[in-house]
Amino acid sequence: MHSEEQIQQDRAIIRAVYERFLPLDEETMELIYENMQYVEIPKGQTWLAQDGPNDFIGLVVAGMMRAEQVVDGEEHTVYFFDAPDFATEYVGFLRRTPSRHSISALEDCRIYTWSYDSLQDMYASSKTGERLGRLIAEALFGNVVGNVESFRFESATIRYENLLARSPNLLQRVPQYMIASYLGVTPESLSRIRAKIARGERD
Repeated sequence: MHSEEQIQQDRAIIRAVYERFLPLDEETMELIYENMQYVEIPKGQTWLAQDGPNDFIGLVVAGMMRAEQVVDGEEHTVYFFDAPDFATEYVGFLRRTPSRHSISALEDCRIYTWSYDSLQDMYASSKTGERLGRLIAEALFGNVVGNVESFRFESATIRYENLLARSPNLLQRVPQYMIASYLGVTPESLSRIRAKIARGERD
């Protein structure tokens, strides 16, 4: 049940996330709250389907979600969204094309979503909202580019350390094979990476 107390706690999280990008007045925050839709995603449920409609961007306020992509029948972990974080296949969302991957709940999740149309309406009605959207878009694209460059230029060990820095308790919440898939290594290789780090060794 989404109680009034929970709503207020969620709003505090939402405001803190948005104010990472820009200080916001009460009018803009109310506009944001009014246009976001609350959704509960049970553990194991898919929120966004690969090759399906890509009409929403979500802000995860509790729980963790995973982006996965199936290629030639094999599932690959693309990203982990650990609250508080935006969950989206952002390129397709902006281009109005089907999602390149799916997003599902690794835990019971609570998220607030924007539809593409409601986001555009906010941009049209609020200069502050439009600027906020641009700053968030730049950050999300930066994440996409950073992820690509990480796989091109960084070792699996460095990627693993960066992942744990972003989500320190990931190992207690996510199966090891998913983490290995995200890093592009086998579970056995991940075990060796963890052992090497435990010994204080580096690439």
